[in-house]
Amino acid sequence: MQGEEHFQDSVQVGPTIPPFAEPTWVRPVISSDYSLGKKVAGGWVAARFYDVVTRGVDNGYRVTRLSEEKLLDVSSDRNLAASTLDNFYADRPAFAGLKMNTPHIMGVINVTPDSFSDGGVHLAPAAAIRNGMEMWNAGASIIDIGGESTRPGAGDVTRNQELARVLPPISGLSRQPMQLSIDTRHGDVMKRACAAGATIINDVEALQRDGALAAAVACGVPVILMHMQGQPNTMQDEPVYGFAPIDIYEFFEQRLAALMRAGFSKSQIAVDPGFGFGKTTKHNLQILNWLGLFHGLGVPILFGASRKSTIAKLSKGEPAVKRLPGSLVLAMAAFRQGAQILRVHDVAETKQALVIEQAIVQHNN
Repeated sequence: MQGEEHFQDSVQVGPTIPPFAEPTWVRPVISSDYSLGKKVAGGWVAARFYDVVTRGVDNGYRVTRLSEEKLLDVSSDRNLAASTLDNFYADRPAFAGLKMNTPHIMGVINVTPDSFSDGGVHLAPAAAIRNGMEMWNAGASIIDIGGESTRPGAGDVTRNQELARVLPPISGLSRQPMQLSIDTRHGDVMKRACAAGATIINDVEALQRDGALAAAVACGVPVILMHMQGQPNTMQDEPVYGFAPIDIYEFFEQRLAALMRAGFSKSQIAVDPGFGFGKTTKHNLQILNWLGLFHGLGVPILFGASRKSTIAKLSKGEPAVKRLPGSLVLAMAAFRQGAQILRVHDVAETKQALVIEQAIVQHNN
């Protein structure tokens, strides 16, 4: 456990076993070697050790690494601990008709003039449709279409503007046997997009905006819930967390409960921790290092770091279109944590990298 102090200043890491009082969280320590443990989420990674996180009265955090056997032995409620572990191991049901025991690529199409990476490139419907077909043929399982930029500092657009941007490419691409997600936070856009052929709702506000949850229920399609601290125009103004992975995990617990009260099942929900949305570079690296924690929610994990500014901040300040190498590294790191869906701009390149990573994992087993 030594050497993990960099996760967060308020996190203490040590070999001693803390008192297992509430609140407590568990992260599987991920390995690609099945011989080292049991498969996580019925996928391609395994775990034998677990990091147990406890939060003290001072809101500080302590992490203790334990084997499965030791975790069960020291838990005050052995049945609850066993149930927690079983949830990590359980197969994930298909999401939007896609089997979750293999990774999937989501291709990004921003039908906007001002997105941080590809603003204006796909604004014409024909260009968006053509690019969507190229992504699908290159190996994307899902094409994600958005008509409102959520980059830091982005301005608002009207619903009519957003609909005018997203409906033509959705209608055009829906003629193909592909999964289409509508990237929006507005209920009226969700309903119109699903009527036009969208089969998934991808909401950066996790269906919290007025009318969004009711619209998603009415659409009856699977949803992706993303975490964002603040709003796009303010989210990078000094974001603060106690410990980002735990704070985000608690947020998702609340949102999952709200959706299930509204009639959703877990098989209809995936989560996205929101790399780059209201997070510093440090928070983003914490999220990636602790991505396995979110398997405890019992739903698929989407990870999207493609072309994000964290890459430039860690490197030499490259513009978005020059961040492919960093994007591939981050995507493959998420794959090694068992993330089932990778949201990317560069589908063909990510597919090639994923094929090589999968070959390495299979050879290791």
